[in-house]
Amino acid sequence: MTNKKVVVITGTSSGFGNLVVKMFANSGWNVVATVRKESDLHVHDEIDGVKTLLLDVNDEKADLAFGDLAKRQFGNVDALINNAGYFQAGPLEGSSMDQIHRQFQTNVFGLIALNKAFIPIFREQHSGIIINVSSISAEIGFPYTSTYEASKGAVAMLSEGLHAELAEFGIVVKALFPGNMNTSIFRPDKVDRAENVPESYMASWNKFNSLNTVRSNPQLTADVMFNMVNDGNTSKVRYYSGPDGQAIPRAKKLLGQDWLWEEFSKRNIGEQTTLWNALMPGPKDSDEN
Repeated sequence: MTNKKVVVITGTSSGFGNLVVKMFANSGWNVVATVRKESDLHVHDEIDGVKTLLLDVNDEKADLAFGDLAKRQFGNVDALINNAGYFQAGPLEGSSMDQIHRQFQTNVFGLIALNKAFIPIFREQHSGIIINVSSISAEIGFPYTSTYEASKGAVAMLSEGLHAELAEFGIVVKALFPGNMNTSIFRPDKVDRAENVPESYMASWNKFNSLNTVRSNPQLTADVMFNMVNDGNTSKVRYYSGPDGQAIPRAKKLLGQDWLWEEFSKRNIGEQTTLWNALMPGPKDSDEN
């Protein structure tokens, strides 16, 4: 058994997961990193203290056994970051039920299975941190994203419920709500687009997509993710990252739900007001103040 702390991170071939693996390793942690494709098994080979394992989070049997497998890598485990997921986009009417089921299988049921795999380990040692990655779209509902944000809303509520449920065992569960980040999840070859979209949706959908092409540096989210594990805060559940991710809950407090929804709805059709522009900062790079 190692004296170093151990974090398990899913979905580490790119994006937040890839960035935060390096952050933990550089800070002296041992890391169990998962990837879905065999071709990505060597992605962390040059980083000391990282063991990369193959895991398809859609495989619930593999998920449920993964806690013990992960613990065997270094002899202990202190934190789990459920980062793996993907983006299903488009009008609900044009999305097949198979697409919807697959979205929930990855983003919700696979994540739940991994929570179940690590909770007994953390309960027995009376310590452990679980970070579940939700989305700012679980805070306020964007159009043409309904299936994805429904899955991320489930993650948010699961995390809040588990935070209360597991506190007596020394387990801290938190949810991360990233804003609009420049990661591969939005790449055309990664997005699962609705399969049968009626033509009448296309103009509005394309207009909405044109409003969301500039995104922030994902390092901003990796920084928050790293802090969530290390800040020692056992009472806080919701963490937000990125300028929009942090601004939306702040605007909700200032305006209230109904007024914010009015402003947000105008923004989503390209008619944002001066007030909205004042409340919502633009995307930023990680080295901007």
